Amino acid sequence: MLFAAVFFLNSAANFVLGIALSALLGPAEFGRYATVALAANTLAGALFDWLRHSNLRFAGDNDERVSVAASLEASYLGAIGLLFVGFGIVALSGATFGLTRWLLLLTPLLAISLNRVDYSGAQFRARGQERAFAALFGLRQALTFTLVLAVAFVTRDATLTVVALALASLIAAIALSRELRTPGAGLSRAKRDKIFEFLVYAKPLVASLVIYQAIALINRQVALDHLGAVATGNLSLATDLAQRLFLAISTLPEILLFQYALERDRKEGRPAAERQIGVNMALALAVLAPLAGGYMAMATTFEALLVPAAYHGDFARLTIFVAPGFLAYCTILAAINPVFLLAKRTWPVILAAALALATDLALLRFNDASASIDGLAKANAISLGVGFAVAAAMALRRPETRPRLRDIAAIVAATLAMALAIRPLNALHPPALAALAALAGGGGLYGAILLAFDVAGLRGLAVAWLRDRRARRAPA
Repeated sequence: MLFAAVFFLNSAANFVLGIALSALLGPAEFGRYATVALAANTLAGALFDWLRHSNLRFAGDNDERVSVAASLEASYLGAIGLLFVGFGIVALSGATFGLTRWLLLLTPLLAISLNRVDYSGAQFRARGQERAFAALFGLRQALTFTLVLAVAFVTRDATLTVVALALASLIAAIALSRELRTPGAGLSRAKRDKIFEFLVYAKPLVASLVIYQAIALINRQVALDHLGAVATGNLSLATDLAQRLFLAISTLPEILLFQYALERDRKEGRPAAERQIGVNMALALAVLAPLAGGYMAMATTFEALLVPAAYHGDFARLTIFVAPGFLAYCTILAAINPVFLLAKRTWPVILAAALALATDLALLRFNDASASIDGLAKANAISLGVGFAVAAAMALRRPETRPRLRDIAAIVAATLAMALAIRPLNALHPPALAALAALAGGGGLYGAILLAFDVAGLRGLAVAWLRDRRARRAPA
């Protein structure tokens, strides 16, 4: 329970941080900062994320803890070496990608510092070290909301803000490093076969996620090169806030529903697990679809409520373009990828991501999507939609894993009804009242439709829960 609470608090803090930095830095400097942050996260995903996934899968193994810890650390150091070699080549080539020399040099350092916290957190989760996990992310956020925001407020400079963010993460990781140590796990205990096992286990999924991140990075780089830092800042805020919101909401169904499918696989066999995957698809979409519909329908209220004035107008308009793409992307993560994970056949996720990237590049080259931030936002959404369509087509070839068409139709109808019902609420003032009315009214309408059509058996579960509560309250 503590792990889940820390995760959601950390996600909420990152969401607030993005809004705060956009206000303090202004569109131009925030555009530069956001481009470096996205580049750092993409690099971290490409070079280190396979170790984070391997940490979650293998670090809790008590029988081989020493060799696993040593092999993970050796892999981590090797990845750092590759990162610096690659950036050394880039520096010698003279390429800057529209960034200042300092921002370019800081990108690998930010990637290492951000990932070290995620790497440590994954190991704490695998080992069940709840307090260390909470302390790690609590300390990083405490430093972020003091040091980083103070630097941004005083300097209004993207470069120094990136330095402060890297320091905040490094200090937190170093402070909790003692809790991470495994006695006897020196680098000499690392095993090549373990490192290869880590690569085989995690690389296909990680590669697909990095490709999807690369789409956003390419579009942001195009904006910085051709449209300027101010336009990049406007595009970055709309995409970053939407992505953080959708990823935070999708993580719970992504993890919990797949774990339940794996449990059914162990206890009842593969056919039961495949049927559960089909139910999980409907449940994941039932969570994500109203998020997208509500986010788009109430974009102007959300803008007025939380977004700095310098971004008004562009933010609400861009939100309409980017939200469908993130709905598609998070549906891949929460509903489609589990099909391939259950079958231990993950190459389709790379194919889908590669076709999404090819679509984005084609739109930039032949459709003049790079002429405006609206075009770039649409290109990003269309590309993610193509990735979803390809992945879904391959995942749904087996009838056993398909959700009921009736459930999907009910979710779509409920989402449209909710969006149409709450859209007029944008005229209410103050914006907080409009948001609360939309949440209560729209949520009530959406939930009622889902229960009426018994989507994924939710009505039966609700009735059983109510009966259980009544039975507990009844006198003995």
